Amino acid sequence: MIFGRRAASTVVGLDLGSHSIKIVEMDHSGKSPTLVNYGITELVPNAVQNGKVVERESVIESIGVLFDTCQIVNRQVNVALNGADVIIKTIQTDRMSNEELEKTISWEAEQNVPFPLSEISLDYQVLDPEGDDPRMNVLLVAAKRDLIDEKLVLLEEAGCDVVLMDVDTFALMNALEANYESMAKGCHCIVHFGNESTHLGLVKNSLPILTRNLPVGGKKLVETIQGQLGISEDEAYITLYGPTEIVESEQGGEGESEGEGESEKAPPDITPFLGVLLDDVSIGVNRATAFMESTDESGTIEKIYLSGGCANIPDLDHIFEEKVGIPTEIANPLSTVSYKADIFQGEPVEKVAPTLTLAIGLGLRLP
Repeated sequence: MIFGRRAASTVVGLDLGSHSIKIVEMDHSGKSPTLVNYGITELVPNAVQNGKVVERESVIESIGVLFDTCQIVNRQVNVALNGADVIIKTIQTDRMSNEELEKTISWEAEQNVPFPLSEISLDYQVLDPEGDDPRMNVLLVAAKRDLIDEKLVLLEEAGCDVVLMDVDTFALMNALEANYESMAKGCHCIVHFGNESTHLGLVKNSLPILTRNLPVGGKKLVETIQGQLGISEDEAYITLYGPTEIVESEQGGEGESEGEGESEKAPPDITPFLGVLLDDVSIGVNRATAFMESTDESGTIEKIYLSGGCANIPDLDHIFEEKVGIPTEIANPLSTVSYKADIFQGEPVEKVAPTLTLAIGLGLRLP
């Protein structure tokens, strides 16, 4: 967590992607958090590129319209940082008190972070505070200040008040750990598909030991399908995800879903095109496995969880499992977390949930 402060009884998680914006509202007033509202809206093409907001006014307008359409009054939001400007690293230091570590952490960061200290915000956590070893493990998180400031100003102009700024790896972990008890022990891999990039996180005993952002995502796959089949971008999205996939939706909104009313016909086989996405991701998983074998991190990856928009591609989990030889499952961040069933308006929860994984992970966080 880069920073945080007290929030209202409901928490809004906002996931600003390069293709769409996802928001969830979690009610924390009961014994356990409950999803009470959500919304997804598509951005105009190229509004966000390489993690940078290009069409600023359009993005600000889209955020405001999404809140209004979903009738979410609480504008206090939790958001995530991602990309190459965020560094997560576990380091070892001599065992020392918190006061001593606070004095030396800047020096440790200089040795491990490839940015000048004047340009970053720094956070850290001792992972084994009760250990007896003369050395201790410290989780170091650093983010470029200009990245933080840019997101804060953008959301402020959209009428939002940022309560907590997290890192995507931790938010994804949070979503999965709230639903899968097995995440607490052993080693697992999180693959979160975005539009421009794919986040890969290796988690062992609830701690991140490796994170990577791979420069391939849904956009590249859509472009490949579009070119190979000679169809439009919208048709490529429908071909990829199917007519019931939420391309643009706000909870409570009306109107036909994509493909409604059209004559049904057998969709083309997209399996030959999936290598554009899965080849690079499988290489990333293989390198993560090699990383574990080359360091003190013993063990093997027990399961891979797929989330994000591309996780809704039919049979993607089975195809990926055959490719890497590791049990693979589509993540469902609402498998045990409570939710109001009527907000999905008949849409299968397991179809929507993978897209909301990051936003739900943020909505579950209390500062």
